Amino acid sequence: MLDAACVIDPRFCGGTAAAMASDIAAFLEAGLRVGLAEVRSPYLDGAPDRRSPAIAALCEDPRIERLEPSADRPVTARSVFLHHPMTFFYGIRTPLRLRAEKTFLVAHHLPFRGDGSLQYDPIATAHRVARATGARPLWLPVSGLCRQQLRSFTPFIRLGALDWPNVFDPAAWTPARQAFSSRRLVIGRHGRADPLKWPDTATGIAASLPCLPDTEIRVMGCPRADLEQMGADLSDWTILDFDAQPVAGFLDGLDVFVYHFHPASSESFGRTVAEAMLMGAVCVLDPRLAPTFGDLALYCPPSGTAGVIEKLRRDPAAARTLAARARAAIAQRHSLASVPERLAALHNAAAAAAPGPRYAPPLEVLRKTLGMIRRGEYFPAHLAARRRGPGAA
Repeated sequence: MLDAACVIDPRFCGGTAAAMASDIAAFLEAGLRVGLAEVRSPYLDGAPDRRSPAIAALCEDPRIERLEPSADRPVTARSVFLHHPMTFFYGIRTPLRLRAEKTFLVAHHLPFRGDGSLQYDPIATAHRVARATGARPLWLPVSGLCRQQLRSFTPFIRLGALDWPNVFDPAAWTPARQAFSSRRLVIGRHGRADPLKWPDTATGIAASLPCLPDTEIRVMGCPRADLEQMGADLSDWTILDFDAQPVAGFLDGLDVFVYHFHPASSESFGRTVAEAMLMGAVCVLDPRLAPTFGDLALYCPPSGTAGVIEKLRRDPAAARTLAARARAAIAQRHSLASVPERLAALHNAAAAAAPGPRYAPPLEVLRKTLGMIRRGEYFPAHLAARRRGPGAA
């Protein structure tokens, strides 16, 4: 029997794939026997039809057992981790039966968008997981904000007593330079080239990455055409394709990492922010990330970014102190070494019983769910076709 098996659509890139790869690295380092199963979900049908680099690298690792799930060959493991709820809300095409002591659904994605609308229903997602795999999943939020939102759906979903935050190997994220060590500052950001990862106006985009004296702007991963169509001026930016160079190397060149995103979007954790902190950059963030990163970063709307950066420039010693404190905290809280202990605790813990704060009350959740059904988002097209087809459940 495997100690742990991970299930993912291999087309995931960015934070989800990197987070799972780090989990697997931690499992292997702890001497566990680990399997990897690939499934296909219509959720990613618009993505490039190939494995992302992180998943491709995992498939080349001889220590990982490649699993070929089917209806009559169940995945057998002590722990099974299903990655990303949107995969299972949309359903999986690959037959996948599970035989596990515990099945966990890692919630890399918030159920509510930034505007408060529902982007997936955890209750329906849990039901579809059970129908597709035979397992009742225990939900693992990747952050406190994610836990708060998922509590809105209890007791109709099983919420794990512990979070499952992203982890990192601090040795692989060691800065070679010190931020704010010269007069000329480099500010920038890294992430998937998705318009939802950016402010929704040209003014907001320009304010988020302001052109200041003695300042250079570097971006890796930019939806250039979308931003230019909005009227954003990118002429002063140095722009690289997503993952054009190793992320650690890119971030090591930044003094300030800035991240503001679309009002209708949401961030469940913010892995790229944690990566920037590990590489010694000072992070200036959207205030919506404060519940996750607390006093490890500075927060402001896009319009306040220039003022925050100029204040940092006036006191470089304080900026370096903040960067060092943030790096130490992330390295301690999110180390690979924490994973085996967390995994053991998960097996010993029951589902969370304490209600805690909810993002939305039950009647509000019901209203949002009905709105999702009216918009045709509750039963994605392939699910509707399956329900209409012969023998549909």
